[in-house]
Amino acid sequence: MTSTNSSLSSDTMVAYRFVPGKTEPQRTVVPIPTPAEDEVLIKVLAAGVCHSDVHLLEASATQPLLPGTYIMGHEGAGIVVSHGRDVAADPNNARRLAIGTYVAVCLTNACGARECDACGRGFANVCFNEPMIGLGMDGCWAEYVKVRAISVVPVPGNNPKDSRMAPGIVAAATDAVMTPYHALKRAAGLEPGQTVVIIGCGGLGINAVQVAKNVLRAGTVVASDLRATSLSIARNVGADYAVRPDELKALLEEKSLRVDVVLDLVGQQSTVDVATDIVRIGGTIVLVGLGSPTVGFSPLLSTMKQTTIKGSFGGDYDDLKECLDAIAEGRVRPQVEERPMEECGQVIHDLAEGKIRSRVALVPRSERRGNLSLSARL
Repeated sequence: MTSTNSSLSSDTMVAYRFVPGKTEPQRTVVPIPTPAEDEVLIKVLAAGVCHSDVHLLEASATQPLLPGTYIMGHEGAGIVVSHGRDVAADPNNARRLAIGTYVAVCLTNACGARECDACGRGFANVCFNEPMIGLGMDGCWAEYVKVRAISVVPVPGNNPKDSRMAPGIVAAATDAVMTPYHALKRAAGLEPGQTVVIIGCGGLGINAVQVAKNVLRAGTVVASDLRATSLSIARNVGADYAVRPDELKALLEEKSLRVDVVLDLVGQQSTVDVATDIVRIGGTIVLVGLGSPTVGFSPLLSTMKQTTIKGSFGGDYDDLKECLDAIAEGRVRPQVEERPMEECGQVIHDLAEGKIRSRVALVPRSERRGNLSLSARL
């Protein structure tokens, strides 16, 4: 295997690790991994960054959320470069993930066993029998990553030079599109014609607006955020209305809207209170955001409205496949900014300080292109 950096040996690579006690990713030089029997080796083209990475590093100084040292990066896109023994021997996997196939990595990494209490009951997105990729096991903030074949999804068109399916966009799809997609379709059961309020219009929220409007055919989509720039973007991507949280109730009354689903992508007491207040009788609140360790609900209001309150986490193989199809068809157009992977520490700081309005994908040095902005133009 050829080295991607002249200062490295042919069998090593640069990677950025989580190390307990450290609040920034740690640059290391490690061996290029060898795929196990059920794995494929992927040359990383782009790897995403999200608030989960910020939370992980912030907690590191006091109480690490996940044990151990591992390469970060739970959102990834790349090219299959080698097979483990069992993958090569399986005609279906060998064909589906042939050498040179452009793929996305499903971060939740479900075990897939029929006897698994999660996978066997349609909850593969919350199967934790295997560590999550980049969140407990080595992930995609490196030049190569090895992943079990069951967690790898081929990208429609198999062309990383297609601007609509650029590596940064595909990497972001593995979380920033898949997570709100699963929450709206599978957890909330959003139906065509219904009214949905999306609280929090950052990287996930902007995609949630598009999923609700263009994929699930919601009748009315209301976006809510404290930031004027985020509200403007939400309108541009299809939200019927976009207002601050303290303006929501007045808007709903003015437009005579009854809210069937509230998607809370913030997860703070203030947003939970708003969701509980505005959801209609028999409506559904879905929690995705992890802004606070705990939140409270009013038992009186929740019971009198007979509100359904659900949590939603990530997504599974089928969710990711359907998200990639929606992007290929132009129904969802994620906003993604690409930056060099060696800037991952600065990206973490920028994200924590609210300086990033959409999504950032990191590009390994070996894959650097002249134009680092492959954002889908809105």
